[in-house]
Amino acid sequence: MTSLDRNSSLEEMLIKFYNMQAGTAFRSGNDANKDIIHHLLELCDGDVAKAKKRIITYVKANDKLAKEAFGFKECCESCEAEVTAPAPVMSGEQQVSNSLGILEKALIEVLKNQSIPKIEQDIKSECVGLLQDFIKKEYGTIERKVVTIINGEHKQVEGFVHEKFDTVLKFVANDEPVFLTGPAGSGKNFICKQVADALGLNFYFTNAVTQEYKLTGFTDANGRYQETQFYKAFTQGGVFMLDEMDASIPEVLVILNAAIANRYFDFPAPIGYVQAHPDFRVIAAGNTTGHGADYEYVGRNQLDGASLDRFAIVPIDYSVEIENGMACDIELADFCREFRRASAKVGVQVIVSYRAIQRLAKMVNLLDLPEALSTCLVKGLEKDDLNIICNELQDSKYKRALKKIA
Repeated sequence: MTSLDRNSSLEEMLIKFYNMQAGTAFRSGNDANKDIIHHLLELCDGDVAKAKKRIITYVKANDKLAKEAFGFKECCESCEAEVTAPAPVMSGEQQVSNSLGILEKALIEVLKNQSIPKIEQDIKSECVGLLQDFIKKEYGTIERKVVTIINGEHKQVEGFVHEKFDTVLKFVANDEPVFLTGPAGSGKNFICKQVADALGLNFYFTNAVTQEYKLTGFTDANGRYQETQFYKAFTQGGVFMLDEMDASIPEVLVILNAAIANRYFDFPAPIGYVQAHPDFRVIAAGNTTGHGADYEYVGRNQLDGASLDRFAIVPIDYSVEIENGMACDIELADFCREFRRASAKVGVQVIVSYRAIQRLAKMVNLLDLPEALSTCLVKGLEKDDLNIICNELQDSKYKRALKKIA
């Protein structure tokens, strides 16, 4: 160990640090005390952080002894080797999650003796929200990364991933047709595209089919077959998505049922009989569960039992993680969710989709708040309805802006 140059101010600082940790009052101007601290620095190869760590460790283990002069000297002259296990390597997402967990626990510990539970909950919610906002501003949005290995090739799924993505992926990967049901704008189409990407398959899409030929294709006046998205997926392999299945005509569903069950199909001439490609997969989507129209989605058909029996039904609701990512502002995302819940509670039909949240998050920085809310969220609601919704909202700058609109 080489002798270190003396640094009086550094030695004084470490004596003060020891006093703070041990609750003592050793004099920083005392040369003897400085000699003891200097020896500690030599043991730590001049590393101040290591010296502070040695002090903290010693004081915690020898609380009473640390207050005595002998304890101070023993702490600084101890030559025991410090054996520390290497810290586990954590991803950025794990670090943020662990940090939030520790901070929440610390906050709860401080507030646990409060006599009014509401105070604890309000302060905790406020602090956690502020911490999340700080982390987003400092480190950006953390997206869950999903990587699949198909035939030895790694496929990474891009963008935010819904909580139900894994469930849908497992069904489709095992050639089980799945029916995604959920409100408009909840990301059903995007999940299907991500599943196709994860499996390394092409993605084919058809909206509500009200005429049979839009699914099967047709032969034109020149005798040429006009193919469809369904034909491409069936013959070439890929994920075929029938969106708004509950708005399609029953004949279409019978055709789809036969193709799923038999794995072959008779297309119009000159194509004829075709065996399904091994990689042909089917996903359907709708806003209802297939049991008919409701007050919100009035133009929906009731699906027959045979059609529903062909599919596993997976509910897809709005994802908190995706909404937070789209908004890049926890407070704004929380307000949009509260507005959606309040609207549903009072029976006012409002769609607050990911697109609406993303659009609003962009425009609040470009327009004044009432105008941004009026154009991106309210979108023509009757003033009476808006007032009723506002009565269900907690006070915030967004509620006050809505009151101005109403």
